[in-house]
Amino acid sequence: MNSSLKDLFVDLKRLEDAMTADPGDEEIRDRLARALAESTVRVRSLTRDRRPVMTTRGQREFCAAAADRIIELGAGGNAVQSAARSLRKEIEAGEAWTWRAPTNAFVLSTAAAAIGLVWAVTGGLQGDVGDVATASVLSSVALVIVTLRHRTRRWQIEADRVAALVCRNGL
Repeated sequence: MNSSLKDLFVDLKRLEDAMTADPGDEEIRDRLARALAESTVRVRSLTRDRRPVMTTRGQREFCAAAADRIIELGAGGNAVQSAARSLRKEIEAGEAWTWRAPTNAFVLSTAAAAIGLVWAVTGGLQGDVGDVATASVLSSVALVIVTLRHRTRRWQIEADRVAALVCRNGL
C-alpha cells in the first residue's frame, strides 16, 4: 500500500474518531462523508483515460463499506450522496452471477447430460444398477464442474476486460 493511501486511512480514522467524540457536529459529518467519497476513488484502480474501476475484491469491499457509511451519515451534499448510491448500485450489480463463455458451457453441459442419460438408459435396459448409479453420479459431477468453471461474478469479467487498460492499481 502506498503512503498516500496510508495517509488517507489515517485521516479517515481521525475523522471517525472525531465523529465518535462529537456525533452532532455537522461539519465533521460533512468532512467525513466527503473524505469517504474521495477514498472510494483513490482505492480503485485507474484506467489510462482516468476512469476509476474496481478490479479486486478488496477494492469492492472497501467501496461498499464507504458507500454504506456515506449513506448512513446522510451528509456531504447531494453530489456525494448520489455518488454513494450510484457506487452501491454498481457494487450490487457486479455481484450478479453470469456465464463466462456461455456457448461452451451449454455445449459441455448438454454433452455431459446426454452421455449420462444414454449411459444410464443403457445400464437400465441391461439391468445393471451399477451403470445407472455411476452414470448418474458422473454426469452430475460433470455438470457441477462445468457450472463452477463457467460461472463468475459480473465484476470479475469487467475487471478482466479492463485489466490491460489499468495504469495505476488501487488498494
